[in-house]
Amino acid sequence: MKKNLILISAALALCLSSAGCNKSGKLSQPSTFTPPAGPVELTLKWPVGERVVRNFDMKMNSEISMPNLPAPIKQDSTMGQKYGLTVLKTEAGGDREVEMEFLAMRMKVEQGGKTVIDFDSDKKAEPASKTPPIAAIQTVVQKIVGAKVQFFMDASNQVERIEGVDALMSRLGSGGTADAAAGIKSMFSDGYLKQMVGSSLLLPPNPVQSGDTWTKHIEMGMGAYGNMVMDYNLTLQSWEKHGERVCARLEFQGTIKSSPDANSPRSGMTMAIQDGSSSGVAWFDPELGLVIASDSDQDIKMIMSIPSTVRGKTITQTMTNLMHQTITEQLESVK
Repeated sequence: MKKNLILISAALALCLSSAGCNKSGKLSQPSTFTPPAGPVELTLKWPVGERVVRNFDMKMNSEISMPNLPAPIKQDSTMGQKYGLTVLKTEAGGDREVEMEFLAMRMKVEQGGKTVIDFDSDKKAEPASKTPPIAAIQTVVQKIVGAKVQFFMDASNQVERIEGVDALMSRLGSGGTADAAAGIKSMFSDGYLKQMVGSSLLLPPNPVQSGDTWTKHIEMGMGAYGNMVMDYNLTLQSWEKHGERVCARLEFQGTIKSSPDANSPRSGMTMAIQDGSSSGVAWFDPELGLVIASDSDQDIKMIMSIPSTVRGKTITQTMTNLMHQTITEQLESVK
């Protein structure tokens, strides 16, 4: 039970070059954009046929407290994924269809100086763990690679619907254990997937210039675990080069909490996020209409309660996870 709780907690937490033109495409080309003296509109651009590849990595340090344990369990985790976004179609009114393909998955978990999970889908020669719960996690994570999801977006870059999620859930549910699949599936809720294509979530609603500030309220669905609620204050701090590109440097800070799902079964696992804070910086390229990179830090207190049946009696185990997360996102190529 203890190991399953820790693995599920790690999965839920995720729910927050210079090699030349052949590799990075437009990223290696110098900007032609010159920052204006006055306000400028910062909006995403989705040219039909364009393919964007992004890398997402999260480092997490946790202290997990559980009943009947004399001291917290210290755990260090790294999780990452690479995915591509291809603009398949655009309509006259600005609506568009964007396809996401999962290209690679990475996961490493260490406890007490010992490696519990070490998985990288790009290293196919590595043998899978022989420990049944860990091997089951690796089996499920591997199935994410190659999966595709389609997003249908309106002219203001809001996701109107997603297709392919049911197929993804079915794919994750085959070949592994139910516990392993449940933890990984919880990561890929509609809200999480929308956030992956929703770089405009932090962009200003109106044209801005250096020194201007704005606020953003974001709610991200986490399925049966409720909603993650984030409130941010953002500032266009300055214009600066990031690699070969001239970018708007956007600095942000805010709070993170959760709200319960009124429709979730009361007998199932519950999760609450308390005292969460986040701060960071993102570099937005107005010429490409893309976030080139972002770095952020998060501190979160997560409380999870999981009921189980032991010898005919229902008991509930509760754990408190104090997490510090460092998240980096990097645009790898634009073609």
